[in-house]
Amino acid sequence: MEFLKKHYEKLILSVVLLGMAIAAALLPLKVSQVRQELQQATLNIERARIKPLPELDLSTNNALLRRVRTPGRLTLDAPGHNLFNPIQWKKKPDGTPVPSEQFGLSALVVTNITPLYLRIQFRGVRDYGSDVRYDFMVTREAATNSAARGPLPNTLAVGARTDLFTVRDVDGPKENPQGLILELADSRQPVVVTRDKPYTEVQGYMADLWHKTENKVFLRQRQGQKISFGGETYIIIAISESDVTLRDSRTQKQTTISLKAAP
Repeated sequence: MEFLKKHYEKLILSVVLLGMAIAAALLPLKVSQVRQELQQATLNIERARIKPLPELDLSTNNALLRRVRTPGRLTLDAPGHNLFNPIQWKKKPDGTPVPSEQFGLSALVVTNITPLYLRIQFRGVRDYGSDVRYDFMVTREAATNSAARGPLPNTLAVGARTDLFTVRDVDGPKENPQGLILELADSRQPVVVTRDKPYTEVQGYMADLWHKTENKVFLRQRQGQKISFGGETYIIIAISESDVTLRDSRTQKQTTISLKAAP
């Protein structure tokens, strides 16, 4: 006990030195272990499969560039822009005020277009012995004269002609033919008509129109007819299968309106 009291400091120092010696001996091993861990971590980073970044969404940028390439035009003198184009206002039949331009062609709608046909029908045979003739019924829906629209009868022999066609030949026995061969006057085109199959051709159109502002309806209008609205008169100068062309009787200005069903 006395020994410990005299030499405890040395014993403590010896224990500390022993610990330091053990730590010094283990330090290279620890350094080696840490080095291996660092190398493995480096390899894991280098060999890792990198996920590519998603593509950038440039749609808004491209849209902006397109707008820059085609800038809008500021037009101050176009119809509908009234800064430098003051307009008159008128009252509809019900008293509602509307711009005067709505009483013109801008409010006219083509609601329907109907084809007008030329139709040649073979109706029968008139046998007078040596003289055989053939009955036809002719309809000309596009004729300007309502009396000429028909249907009108015609009785013709082979070789006879009208202003529309010439009877060139018969298909089968002349007393009871299956059909007749006609030659059209305007095109010189041969056509065959039978009792069941007439010759038909579109020769024009008629149109139904509606003026929205005045609520006026113009039915079965033909080329050359006149219609009036908004205090002006217009002449229908052409009708096709898809539009109607009118001419202002005062200014002679022509306007084409496309077919559109009325609401």
